[in-house]
Amino acid sequence: MSETNYYTIIDGKKIVSLKNIINRHGGILGLCAIVLASPYDIPSHVPKVLMQLCAHSHDPDLRQKSIKQCVSDFRRTHHDSWHYEHRQHFTDDQLVILANMFTSHNYYA
Repeated sequence: MSETNYYTIIDGKKIVSLKNIINRHGGILGLCAIVLASPYDIPSHVPKVLMQLCAHSHDPDLRQKSIKQCVSDFRRTHHDSWHYEHRQHFTDDQLVILANMFTSHNYYA
């Protein structure tokens, strides 16, 4: 997904391509559907998909909102048994990335 170019060059000017933006958002929604397809279980492919979503968590507004909602729903559905069951499906690096996604950032720090 990160290879998508948002711009099309016409007459030497960069013009935003709405088609590329829609395609990327569709890809993000598809990844969210994969993550949320197993609400109380973690299949082997979900950690990698979550990392893809986290990599795009700083995309512009609508895509960022979709990713944050997906991660929030994932956290809500897996919170009860996170420490003794679900946590073991992730590597230490992945857990750090998820922890950054789960916590809200303080802009005053």
